[in-house]
Amino acid sequence: MGKVVNMGLKLVILPDEAMGHVLEQNMGNARFLWNNMLAMYINLYMLFSFNGCPLCPNIRNFNAMLKMLKQENAFLREGESTSQQQVFRDLVNAFNKFFKEGSGYPKFKSKKDLRQSFRIQKNGNNIRITNRRIRLAKLGYVHYRTSSKYKKLLKNSKINNVTVKRENGKYYAIVNITTTLEELEKTGEDIGIDLGLKNLATLSNGQEIVNLDLKKEDAMIRKYQKKLSRQKYMSKNYQKTLRKYHKWQDKKNNKIQNAYHQLSKYLVEKYDIIAMENLNIKGMFQNQRWAPKLQRISLYKLVNMLKYKSEWYGKTFIQIDRFYPSTKTCNICGYRNDNITLDIRQWTCPSCGTHHHRDTNAAINILNEAIKIKYKQTI
Repeated sequence: MGKVVNMGLKLVILPDEAMGHVLEQNMGNARFLWNNMLAMYINLYMLFSFNGCPLCPNIRNFNAMLKMLKQENAFLREGESTSQQQVFRDLVNAFNKFFKEGSGYPKFKSKKDLRQSFRIQKNGNNIRITNRRIRLAKLGYVHYRTSSKYKKLLKNSKINNVTVKRENGKYYAIVNITTTLEELEKTGEDIGIDLGLKNLATLSNGQEIVNLDLKKEDAMIRKYQKKLSRQKYMSKNYQKTLRKYHKWQDKKNNKIQNAYHQLSKYLVEKYDIIAMENLNIKGMFQNQRWAPKLQRISLYKLVNMLKYKSEWYGKTFIQIDRFYPSTKTCNICGYRNDNITLDIRQWTCPSCGTHHHRDTNAAINILNEAIKIKYKQTI
């Protein structure tokens, strides 16, 4: 039986000069609304808090702010309406995450940020997609480019919304769809994964997955970053260098995306239970030695892919507690060796005499702990 899932399909869109101006205008509108509503809420929150009655960040309050801003700024009424309503929904979600989950406080958006976007919600026939063009409400038709697989999905799936964004000098449309996927057959095999910096991952069967070689891409990105810093902002030479910088950024991102999609697909197809530690990746970035490498290998992308693909295809993804001593525990007898430091790659258990490869032992322990967690959930 198929499973109903939501997924995002990334299309390259190819606007002409006129359409490019329209897209930029709507991105500017979204940014303008975000910044103004955020500033209004901060002022109102301080005012209400001073009087002992904090202002709740809900849709009703932000909708009132939107109406006020549209009355004061005529150019907003010319833009696409559902994308403007989406701005205050995103703000409400951002504040809820801050107040309830401890996420970062919502920040103001800069015009100089190379990444800009707006999202259009499906409302009747305001979004239409043909074999070559996509029609966005009040904006018009724009040509797009994608694979035949994605075209088939777009034709046979329900469209929920479209996010238009500019990234690295190119325009994209991320189409959120609801579709049905067939679950993969069970293989009877399970795997534990120990993520690392020296190797991308070590599996509980002893297989090591090395990090991608991104030296050339990183060197070229650094080269053009330095060149940009010496040039006049948005001059002809600056824009020429910026295009080269974007080209190498895209090469790096595509290389990572492609490798991680292949790896996550392989793991989800082959194993029924996929287990790993719930790493505090944000906290790891605080370490100055680790941060550059963590940024380069983008561990979060791989973890996220394994999560959603396991859910899509009927497999089980389990993350064990980050404080579980997977590295220091012998997977044979359970002895805990607290003398293991980061520089020790192999060790012998003082209790049972088993010789361990540090990361393989950790991956086995991660899998064993995940199986225990799954067993407790089924009782």
